Amino acid sequence: MAEQDYRHGPPLVLALDTSSRLTSIALSRGASVIGSIEIESDDRRSEKLWVNIESLLAGSGVGINDVGLFGVCVGPGGFTGLRVGMSAIKGLASATGKPVIGVTSLEAAAAQAEPGSVVCALVNAYKGEVYSQLFEIGRGGSPVALDAPLVSTLTQALERLSDRRSVIFTGNAALESAELIKQAGAQMSRPGASGKEEEGGWVVKSGNQSLASSIARLSYLKFTRGESESVEGLRAYYIRPAEAEVKLSMGLLGSKIKRSLKSG
Repeated sequence: MAEQDYRHGPPLVLALDTSSRLTSIALSRGASVIGSIEIESDDRRSEKLWVNIESLLAGSGVGINDVGLFGVCVGPGGFTGLRVGMSAIKGLASATGKPVIGVTSLEAAAAQAEPGSVVCALVNAYKGEVYSQLFEIGRGGSPVALDAPLVSTLTQALERLSDRRSVIFTGNAALESAELIKQAGAQMSRPGASGKEEEGGWVVKSGNQSLASSIARLSYLKFTRGESESVEGLRAYYIRPAEAEVKLSMGLLGSKIKRSLKSG
């Protein structure tokens, strides 16, 4: 990998998220985001991706060779979308010889909260389920995991927090279920010493569902801690197996598909 010279400032970071139905791309100088775009995905997502990236770069007056670091969402999320995004970033990092950082969708969602917050990131897993994980946001803005990621129903995800009186919820699944979360949080309220309810409660953070800006910032912070990865070492973070893998385990796939999955 080529040596980079950042004596004149932090690197330009290009970050990409294709883990959901919304494609988002962001460009930052170090941890400061300087541009971003969001596009509703369709069947031609992979074909349009480079055009979208090129549009963001051109609008910021830079080219792909000016990028010093690549960041990408590694999941959990939609399996096909993750493969599209990771393949694109792997290709760009390999072609330019620049380092790459993987950020989970749960980390990126949690990072939208303020430092010092206790945050539950909720990301849509579809089929009536959510991905969830609890974090504390450090002083520098990096999420620190307080438990392991889980795929479950929303009810089960909230039950894990039954001993938490003050939690901020972020992520697309939190926005979609804001009223249910607030109602569940109200049932958790306890009167304080004064007889009034304790401050805090369960709060759903409103805002942009785009994760690329958070991924750009977190990629830079991870890079400064020496956490960059090789293109070959970058792996998707699924939490649960893909549907094809489930069918494979049940013996429901043909022999050719079985061989393909095992060799992959």
